[in-house]
Amino acid sequence: MTGGILRLPRIFTASPLAARIAPVASGQLEIVRQQAEAISLRAKELIAGRSEAELAISLEHTSWSVAQCFDHLAQTTNAFVPSISSAIARAPRLTSDRTLKTGALTRLFLRNLEPPYRLRFKVLAPLVPRQRNFHSSWAAFLDSQVQLAKMIRSAAGLAVDQVKIESPVYARFSYNVYGALRMLTAHQRRHLWQIEQILKTLDGAKVRNAS
Repeated sequence: MTGGILRLPRIFTASPLAARIAPVASGQLEIVRQQAEAISLRAKELIAGRSEAELAISLEHTSWSVAQCFDHLAQTTNAFVPSISSAIARAPRLTSDRTLKTGALTRLFLRNLEPPYRLRFKVLAPLVPRQRNFHSSWAAFLDSQVQLAKMIRSAAGLAVDQVKIESPVYARFSYNVYGALRMLTAHQRRHLWQIEQILKTLDGAKVRNAS
């Protein structure tokens, strides 16, 4: 069984000062923060009571296991951490209470990332899952969520839609930090949905084998 590693760190705290400075923008970042927290909680719910064998099995030779999905999520978030953190460090403070913008390209990405997805993306070699062990993948995922939470907190009160990063995944694309944070949570929802489909298939196979 998955056991005590299912702990979730208490990392998702908002900044009261930033909320007073720019309540609209802070509210937008709070939504991203809540989404990240909900993703961690949903992930815990999905794997609760599952055996390590279930979570490490691939349904087909070319498909991912649950463990590999978590490894991919951790690798993707960690790939974004350096560039986002650097951009946040140079972002100007918000001088008015306004909404943060994502940009047209990011809106397109968001529509295609959200599940149930129709468009599939080619996973670049650096982000292909390497870890098949569930406990290692889960620990890496939780650690990446800590890093994501830190980035969201550090963005409070800043005009993070005015600083851009070059995509660490597709170098020819760039987008602002607010858009990048939203894409990370959308990407996580995409793969949580994939995990749900894997587990539904495994449960269906159990029922058929038992009948």
